[in-house]
Amino acid sequence: MVDKILNTGLDALLGDVASPNKQSIKEIDLNKIKPNRFQPRQTFDEQKINELSQSIAKHGILSPILVRETGAGGYELIAGERRLRAAKKAGLVSAPCMVDVAEDQVSLELALIENLQREDLNPIEEAKGYDRLKREFSLTQDKIAEVTGKARSSIANSIRLLNLPPSIINLLHAGELEKGHAKILASMEPKEAEELAHKIVALGMTVKDAATSTKPNSTKNKIKQKDRDLLNIEEELSENIGHKTQIDQQTTSKGKISISYSSKDERESIISKLLKLKKN
Repeated sequence: MVDKILNTGLDALLGDVASPNKQSIKEIDLNKIKPNRFQPRQTFDEQKINELSQSIAKHGILSPILVRETGAGGYELIAGERRLRAAKKAGLVSAPCMVDVAEDQVSLELALIENLQREDLNPIEEAKGYDRLKREFSLTQDKIAEVTGKARSSIANSIRLLNLPPSIINLLHAGELEKGHAKILASMEPKEAEELAHKIVALGMTVKDAATSTKPNSTKNKIKQKDRDLLNIEEELSENIGHKTQIDQQTTSKGKISISYSSKDERESIISKLLKLKKN
């Protein structure tokens, strides 16, 4: 299933010369193209839009905009929003578009893939895109990793950023904090993370500076840091197993992992999943 989704997504974005699909290229009135409901990118650099607009005015649109039909002669954008905005700014009335038949899930995947390939998304836009695939289409982190071509750990770390305090999320969204800063802040307690975030912005601290400032100075701080890391792992395990999972670390090398259930059926379901893991 995932391979089918991935192939469909990449074929629609890059074109598949080996096996023709339902795509066609048409000259479409720009006013008939609605924005992509699943566009993960929320901020656009106006200067870059203007530069692209000047290029389009001189050379035209070199790569078709990807859209899908919505009925009644209308279309919805899948990929190429900057080209669409720049084309309108350049005064174009219509543009060449690749028309595809794509489901909602594929539309979101393509919008994510296009932006991720260009590294255009800020950390929060990227995290929200992954989270939508998870929530709205019930994709696991493994499947999201296959669809987008990213490592599973990157997906997990990205989605985890949405648990940061709102003030930090706003700074990330505004581009005042880098992705590297975000990874450091996500491993801290909320109050400490907010304090460091504002310090990073005020002093212009690099990711290396921020990492150095968070090095524990005492055994107590080491334990607190480790506890936070364990909480993140517990959350990921609980999601994958489908039941609340807890890690009790007694020493650095000893402890236990417990899985909670509230009925006989849940117990049998857990046992079945564990036995399948053993077989694999």
